[in-house]
Amino acid sequence: MSNPTKPAGRHRRPVQDRSRHTVDSILEAATRLFDRGAATTNGIAKLAGVSIGSLYEYFPNKDAIVGRLFEAHVDEAIETLSATVSRTPPEQTPLADGLRPMVEALLDLHTVRPGLHRVFLAKLAALPAVRSRVAEAELRLRAVVEAWMAGHPEVAVPDLTLAARIVVEGSNALVHGYIADDEGVPQEAFVDEVTRLWTGFLRGAS
Repeated sequence: MSNPTKPAGRHRRPVQDRSRHTVDSILEAATRLFDRGAATTNGIAKLAGVSIGSLYEYFPNKDAIVGRLFEAHVDEAIETLSATVSRTPPEQTPLADGLRPMVEALLDLHTVRPGLHRVFLAKLAALPAVRSRVAEAELRLRAVVEAWMAGHPEVAVPDLTLAARIVVEGSNALVHGYIADDEGVPQEAFVDEVTRLWTGFLRGAS
Protein backbone atom coordinates (compact mmCIF):
# COMPACT_ATOMS: atom_id res chain seq x y z
CA MET A 1 0.00 0.00 0.00
CA SER A 2 1.46 3.36 -0.99
CA ASN A 3 1.92 6.17 1.45
CA PRO A 4 -0.49 9.11 1.15
CA THR A 5 0.93 12.17 -0.52
CA LYS A 6 2.01 14.91 1.89
CA PRO A 7 -0.03 18.09 1.54
CA ALA A 8 1.99 20.82 -0.14
CA GLY A 9 3.38 23.48 2.15
CA ARG A 10 3.32 21.36 5.32
CA HIS A 11 6.58 20.71 7.12
CA ARG A 12 7.41 18.46 10.00
CA ARG A 13 7.32 20.04 13.44
CA PRO A 14 9.72 18.88 16.14
CA VAL A 15 8.11 16.11 18.21
CA GLN A 16 11.14 14.27 19.55
CA ASP A 17 14.27 15.33 21.39
CA ARG A 18 16.40 14.79 18.30
CA SER A 19 14.04 16.87 16.19
CA ARG A 20 14.03 19.67 18.75
CA HIS A 21 17.82 19.60 18.86
CA THR A 22 17.95 19.86 15.07
CA VAL A 23 15.58 22.83 15.03
CA ASP A 24 17.45 24.54 17.88
CA SER A 25 20.75 24.04 16.03
CA ILE A 26 19.29 25.53 12.84
CA LEU A 27 17.89 28.55 14.68
CA GLU A 28 21.12 29.15 16.59
CA ALA A 29 23.15 28.97 13.39
CA ALA A 30 20.74 31.32 11.63
CA THR A 31 20.92 33.79 14.52
CA ARG A 32 24.70 33.87 14.34
CA LEU A 33 24.81 34.28 10.56
CA PHE A 34 22.06 36.91 10.38
CA ASP A 35 23.78 38.86 13.14
CA ARG A 36 26.94 38.89 11.02
CA GLY A 37 24.93 40.42 8.19
CA ALA A 38 24.15 37.61 5.74
CA ALA A 39 22.80 34.07 5.67
CA THR A 40 21.80 31.44 3.14
CA THR A 41 19.98 28.19 3.82
CA ASN A 42 23.12 26.30 2.75
CA GLY A 43 25.26 28.36 5.11
CA ILE A 44 22.80 27.87 7.96
CA ALA A 45 22.68 24.11 7.41
CA LYS A 46 26.49 23.89 7.29
CA LEU A 47 26.97 25.87 10.50
CA ALA A 48 24.20 23.90 12.24
CA GLY A 49 25.86 20.63 11.23
CA VAL A 50 22.80 19.30 9.39
CA SER A 51 22.09 18.47 5.78
CA ILE A 52 20.19 20.94 3.64
CA GLY A 53 17.49 18.28 3.30
CA SER A 54 17.09 18.15 7.08
CA LEU A 55 16.76 21.92 7.21
CA TYR A 56 14.00 21.86 4.58
CA GLU A 57 12.09 19.24 6.59
CA TYR A 58 11.40 21.95 9.17
CA PHE A 59 11.71 25.20 7.24
CA PRO A 60 10.61 25.58 3.60
CA ASN A 61 12.81 28.65 3.06
CA LYS A 62 14.90 31.32 4.76
CA ASP A 63 11.89 33.53 5.45
CA ALA A 64 10.33 30.75 7.52
CA ILE A 65 13.47 30.71 9.67
CA VAL A 66 13.27 34.49 10.10
CA GLY A 67 9.64 34.13 11.14
CA ARG A 68 10.49 31.55 13.80
CA LEU A 69 13.34 33.69 15.11
CA PHE A 70 10.98 36.64 15.32
CA GLU A 71 8.48 34.57 17.29
CA ALA A 72 11.23 33.84 19.82
CA HIS A 73 12.13 37.53 19.91
CA VAL A 74 8.51 38.47 20.62
CA ASP A 75 8.29 35.97 23.47
CA GLU A 76 11.57 37.26 24.91
CA ALA A 77 10.37 40.87 24.71
CA ILE A 78 7.11 40.11 26.53
CA GLU A 79 8.86 38.06 29.19
CA THR A 80 11.55 40.71 29.73
CA LEU A 81 9.11 43.61 29.98
CA SER A 82 6.76 41.69 32.26
CA ALA A 83 9.66 40.81 34.57
CA THR A 84 10.83 44.44 34.53
CA VAL A 85 7.38 45.73 35.41
CA SER A 86 6.99 43.19 38.22
CA ARG A 87 10.11 44.60 39.89
CA THR A 88 8.66 48.13 39.96
CA PRO A 89 5.23 48.03 41.66
CA PRO A 90 3.39 51.18 40.52
CA GLU A 91 2.09 52.00 44.00
CA GLN A 92 5.63 52.02 45.42
CA THR A 93 7.77 53.32 42.55
CA PRO A 94 8.13 56.94 41.39
CA LEU A 95 6.95 57.28 37.80
CA ALA A 96 10.36 58.07 36.30
CA ASP A 97 11.98 55.22 38.27
CA GLY A 98 9.45 52.80 36.83
CA LEU A 99 9.63 54.04 33.25
CA ARG A 100 13.41 54.07 33.00
CA PRO A 101 13.87 50.27 33.39
CA MET A 102 11.21 49.73 30.69
CA VAL A 103 13.10 51.95 28.25
CA GLU A 104 16.38 50.24 29.18
CA ALA A 105 14.81 46.81 28.65
CA LEU A 106 13.54 47.72 25.17
CA LEU A 107 16.92 49.15 24.23
CA ASP A 108 18.78 46.10 25.55
CA LEU A 109 16.56 43.78 23.52
CA HIS A 110 17.63 45.57 20.35
CA THR A 111 21.34 45.89 21.12
CA VAL A 112 22.11 42.26 22.00
CA ARG A 113 21.98 41.10 18.35
CA PRO A 114 21.77 44.26 16.22
CA GLY A 115 22.41 42.47 12.93
CA LEU A 116 19.49 40.13 13.53
CA HIS A 117 17.22 43.04 14.40
CA ARG A 118 18.15 44.75 11.15
CA VAL A 119 16.98 41.59 9.35
CA PHE A 120 13.68 41.74 11.22
CA LEU A 121 13.15 45.36 10.23
CA ALA A 122 14.08 44.67 6.61
CA LYS A 123 11.58 41.81 6.42
CA LEU A 124 8.61 43.70 7.89
CA ALA A 125 7.41 44.99 4.53
CA ALA A 126 7.95 41.70 2.71
CA LEU A 127 6.47 39.21 5.17
CA PRO A 128 2.80 39.60 6.18
CA ALA A 129 3.24 36.96 8.88
CA VAL A 130 6.06 38.96 10.47
CA ARG A 131 3.99 42.16 10.31
CA SER A 132 1.19 40.29 12.04
CA ARG A 133 3.57 39.18 14.80
CA VAL A 134 4.76 42.78 15.25
CA ALA A 135 1.17 43.95 15.69
CA GLU A 136 0.45 41.13 18.11
CA ALA A 137 3.60 41.85 20.10
CA GLU A 138 2.78 45.53 20.42
CA LEU A 139 -0.73 44.72 21.67
CA ARG A 140 0.71 42.42 24.33
CA LEU A 141 3.33 44.99 25.32
CA ARG A 142 0.70 47.68 25.48
CA ALA A 143 -1.44 45.52 27.78
CA VAL A 144 1.48 45.09 30.19
CA VAL A 145 2.28 48.82 30.18
CA GLU A 146 -1.38 49.86 30.49
CA ALA A 147 -1.92 47.61 33.50
CA TRP A 148 1.13 49.14 35.20
CA MET A 149 0.01 52.68 34.37
CA ALA A 150 -3.50 52.00 35.69
CA GLY A 151 -2.10 51.39 39.17
CA HIS A 152 0.26 54.37 39.24
CA PRO A 153 -0.91 57.43 41.19
CA GLU A 154 1.20 59.86 39.12
CA VAL A 155 -0.36 58.89 35.79
CA ALA A 156 -2.91 61.56 34.82
CA VAL A 157 -3.67 60.94 31.14
CA PRO A 158 -7.39 60.75 30.23
CA ASP A 159 -7.09 57.60 28.05
CA LEU A 160 -4.82 54.87 29.39
CA THR A 161 -5.22 52.62 26.36
CA LEU A 162 -4.19 55.36 23.96
CA ALA A 163 -1.36 56.45 26.24
CA ALA A 164 -0.01 52.89 26.41
CA ARG A 165 -0.09 52.72 22.62
CA ILE A 166 1.79 56.01 22.30
CA VAL A 167 4.43 54.96 24.84
CA VAL A 168 5.04 51.50 23.35
CA GLU A 169 4.96 52.49 19.67
CA GLY A 170 6.86 55.68 20.35
CA SER A 171 9.54 53.90 22.36
CA ASN A 172 9.98 51.27 19.65
CA ALA A 173 10.34 53.95 16.98
CA LEU A 174 12.84 55.92 19.06
CA VAL A 175 14.89 52.83 19.88
CA HIS A 176 14.96 51.72 16.24
CA GLY A 177 16.12 55.16 15.19
CA TYR A 178 18.80 55.21 17.87
CA ILE A 179 20.09 51.76 16.90
CA ALA A 180 20.23 52.79 13.23
CA ASP A 181 22.28 55.91 14.06
CA ASP A 182 23.06 57.00 17.61
CA GLU A 183 24.67 60.23 16.31
CA GLY A 184 27.24 59.95 19.08
CA VAL A 185 24.67 60.16 21.87
CA PRO A 186 25.63 57.96 24.84
CA GLN A 187 23.12 55.25 25.66
CA GLU A 188 22.56 56.58 29.18
CA ALA A 189 21.73 60.05 27.85
CA PHE A 190 19.29 58.55 25.34
CA VAL A 191 17.52 56.59 28.07
CA ASP A 192 17.40 59.72 30.28
CA GLU A 193 15.67 61.77 27.59
CA VAL A 194 13.16 59.10 26.58
CA THR A 195 12.30 58.56 30.25
CA ARG A 196 11.85 62.30 30.74
CA LEU A 197 9.63 62.46 27.65
CA TRP A 198 7.24 59.76 28.83
CA THR A 199 7.25 60.93 32.46
CA GLY A 200 6.04 64.37 31.44
CA PHE A 201 3.51 62.93 29.01
CA LEU A 202 1.98 60.53 31.53
CA ARG A 203 1.79 63.18 34.22
CA GLY A 204 -0.36 65.20 31.84
CA ALA A 205 2.21 67.98 31.62
CA SER A 206 1.23 70.67 29.11
